[in-house]
Amino acid sequence: MTSLPARRMRLADRGLLRPGMAADLVVFDPAKVIDRATYADPSRYPEGIDVVVVNGRVVLDEGRLTAERPGIALRR
Repeated sequence: MTSLPARRMRLADRGLLRPGMAADLVVFDPAKVIDRATYADPSRYPEGIDVVVVNGRVVLDEGRLTAERPGIALRR
Protein backbone atom coordinates (compact mmCIF):
# COMPACT_ATOMS: atom_id res chain seq x y z
CA MET A 1 0.00 0.00 0.00
CA THR A 2 2.90 2.39 0.59
CA SER A 3 5.72 1.07 -1.61
CA LEU A 4 4.21 2.24 -4.92
CA PRO A 5 3.66 5.86 -3.79
CA ALA A 6 7.15 5.89 -2.23
CA ARG A 7 8.71 4.68 -5.50
CA ARG A 8 6.75 7.24 -7.52
CA MET A 9 7.98 10.03 -5.23
CA ARG A 10 11.54 8.62 -5.43
CA LEU A 11 11.73 8.12 -1.66
CA ALA A 12 14.25 5.28 -1.63
CA ASP A 13 14.16 4.64 2.14
CA ARG A 14 10.34 4.48 2.49
CA GLY A 15 7.46 2.15 1.71
CA LEU A 16 8.87 -1.20 2.84
CA LEU A 17 9.77 -2.83 6.16
CA ARG A 18 13.41 -3.76 5.74
CA PRO A 19 16.64 -3.07 7.62
CA GLY A 20 17.93 0.41 6.84
CA MET A 21 14.51 1.76 5.85
CA ALA A 22 12.67 4.58 7.68
CA ALA A 23 9.82 2.66 9.31
CA ASP A 24 6.50 4.43 9.87
CA LEU A 25 3.97 2.10 11.49
CA VAL A 26 0.63 2.24 13.29
CA VAL A 27 -0.51 -0.65 15.49
CA PHE A 28 -4.25 -0.74 16.13
CA ASP A 29 -7.31 -2.94 16.44
CA PRO A 30 -9.82 -1.79 13.79
CA ALA A 31 -12.72 -2.91 16.01
CA LYS A 32 -11.58 -0.51 18.76
CA VAL A 33 -10.59 2.63 16.82
CA ILE A 34 -12.95 5.53 17.53
CA ASP A 35 -12.53 9.08 16.26
CA ARG A 36 -13.14 11.48 19.15
CA ALA A 37 -12.55 14.73 17.25
CA THR A 38 -15.46 17.10 16.70
CA TYR A 39 -15.91 20.37 14.82
CA ALA A 40 -15.71 22.19 18.17
CA ASP A 41 -12.63 20.21 19.30
CA PRO A 42 -10.77 18.94 16.18
CA SER A 43 -7.51 18.21 18.05
CA ARG A 44 -8.82 15.30 20.14
CA TYR A 45 -6.90 12.09 19.57
CA PRO A 46 -8.70 8.93 18.49
CA GLU A 47 -9.01 5.98 20.83
CA GLY A 48 -7.85 2.47 20.03
CA ILE A 49 -4.45 3.29 18.49
CA ASP A 50 -1.86 1.50 20.60
CA VAL A 51 1.52 2.25 19.03
CA VAL A 52 2.81 4.69 16.41
CA VAL A 53 6.38 4.44 15.08
CA VAL A 54 7.86 7.28 12.99
CA ASN A 55 11.28 6.84 11.37
CA GLY A 56 11.81 3.75 13.51
CA ARG A 57 11.17 5.56 16.83
CA VAL A 58 8.10 5.08 19.02
CA VAL A 59 6.10 8.32 19.34
CA LEU A 60 2.92 6.81 20.84
CA ASP A 61 3.16 3.88 23.25
CA GLU A 62 0.08 2.23 24.78
CA GLY A 63 -1.95 5.28 23.73
CA ARG A 64 0.40 7.80 25.38
CA LEU A 65 2.72 10.26 23.61
CA THR A 66 6.43 9.83 24.19
CA ALA A 67 9.06 12.59 24.04
CA GLU A 68 10.23 11.37 20.61
CA ARG A 69 9.67 13.73 17.64
CA PRO A 70 11.50 12.08 14.71
CA GLY A 71 9.20 13.31 11.94
CA ILE A 72 10.63 15.33 9.05
CA ALA A 73 9.20 16.98 5.94
CA LEU A 74 9.71 14.75 2.91
CA ARG A 75 11.08 16.39 -0.21
CA ARG A 76 12.29 14.87 -3.44
